[in-house]
Amino acid sequence: MAVGVPLAVVLAPEGRLACDEPYLTEARPDGAWSVKICGRPRFFAMPGGGSDAPGWIVLRDAHGAVRGVSSLSMLQLYGMMGEDTDWTRRRVSRPMVFDLPLDPAQGRIERWWDERIWRLRALAGLTPSDEGLS
Repeated sequence: MAVGVPLAVVLAPEGRLACDEPYLTEARPDGAWSVKICGRPRFFAMPGGGSDAPGWIVLRDAHGAVRGVSSLSMLQLYGMMGEDTDWTRRRVSRPMVFDLPLDPAQGRIERWWDERIWRLRALAGLTPSDEGLS
């Protein structure tokens, strides 16, 4: 058990958080942060129902490291709900969709470690969700 937890963190795959084909990408005006809206796989989908798929909102820093993840019940809700994405010095949010802190890493090791923790949280379903913001 003592070896299992650190090993799980080290080996946590990026999986769908890599987001090779994002549904949407938004960046803070200064380019220091970005959010990518990424789809999650489903076992079955009706033709034309791709935007009904669940997804993740993946927050990345200027180094490309994952600094936050929020679950999205349907991709299309990102564009339909709330207003524009609000970037402040300390947070990024979209009303009724997501709210994540802009928490810069204090170095490469912290950036690496935190990214692995977010990967595990996403795999385990332990990320914030749009369903709690309504």
